Amino acid sequence: MAFCLFSSFPVCNIPIHSKWKSFSYNGSSFRRLIVFSTSQSDTTNKTSIEDVTITRRSANYHPAIWDYDYVQSLRNDFVQDESYKERSRKLKEEVRMMLGNVVDPLEKLELIDTLQRLGLSYHFEAEINNTLKNLSTDRISTAAWKKDNLYATALEFRLLRQHGYKVDQDVFTYFMDDVGNIKSSLNQDFKGLLNQYEAS
Repeated sequence: MAFCLFSSFPVCNIPIHSKWKSFSYNGSSFRRLIVFSTSQSDTTNKTSIEDVTITRRSANYHPAIWDYDYVQSLRNDFVQDESYKERSRKLKEEVRMMLGNVVDPLEKLELIDTLQRLGLSYHFEAEINNTLKNLSTDRISTAAWKKDNLYATALEFRLLRQHGYKVDQDVFTYFMDDVGNIKSSLNQDFKGLLNQYEAS
């Protein structure tokens, strides 16, 4: 950690030297930064040493119980049992079929959003990328499903932007009034406003 001390001297050079010193007081341990600065003024030709201390409290955290031996002693029965692996594989296939069978674009986006929020989207990256690629290319021709729907527009905007697709922010101009604020008729569309907030 670098610490600089600036003082106002008439015409001088200020070399600064510092060191950390640890000490204990009433059961608490502290670290103290000692700063020595020497200055030589043109008018006095004297050298002065200044001792500035900064006391920092220690948080006194308890030692972690997660040492190497403890972590190695943990067991996970779900990884070794074949029935759990088979169940996991079947569930992944069901979700893949769901992604392929859903026709409504809004339902597809909601499914992708749910998978991301659950932290499971890494299992289905190829399917998600394929779905979003199809949505981004068909965005102009299939705009009817999201017309007058702030939630659908914001969800599509956010998911496409998160995955690196270029989406113009002008998709929200339909939902703005003449001043540039969101139309007052959309004040009760909480899902839409929340998704627009997340998209921003």
